[in-house]
Amino acid sequence: MSLANPTNLYLDVEYLGSAESHVDDVLAAINKEALFDEFYRYEIEELCQFMHCFSAPAGTVLLQEGEEGDHLILLLSGQVIVRKTDLAGKPHSLALVGEGSILGEMSLIDGQPRFASCIAAEATRFAVLSKSDLNEIMALHPRLANKFLTMLLQIMVERLRDLGTRVVSPATRPLV
Repeated sequence: MSLANPTNLYLDVEYLGSAESHVDDVLAAINKEALFDEFYRYEIEELCQFMHCFSAPAGTVLLQEGEEGDHLILLLSGQVIVRKTDLAGKPHSLALVGEGSILGEMSLIDGQPRFASCIAAEATRFAVLSKSDLNEIMALHPRLANKFLTMLLQIMVERLRDLGTRVVSPATRPLV
């Protein structure tokens, strides 16, 4: 994995080691998500070569809205609250996600600050994939990278469609 010192990424949580030693945990988590159905076990094993695992207690901020970020997380266990602050500074919970969910993919792709905060609602285990590791996967395993990026695109499109459905309701006034 490219991360020189993965323990520096999350200082307040327990580092569990390379995801290579947690392949079965990763497989169990992703089996909850239909988007991973196209992946073979050997591809997940290859992906795990580039990931590291952590364990966090309830209340831990895994991703902070507005902060720079160059990695995503895959939830292996537990639940996480996704929270966004409105223009008045009031936080709003957008979702409660669990095992198999991917978070932080937008910043991984576009390098922009985090869109929302992700807070462990309970003890949570997760795997991390950094931008530099994704670049390494693209160089060494282009077919796997293509499948993974296609899956991330599907996640983002699904979330965008969901947001569009929530924003456009019968109570929404037209702009023109």
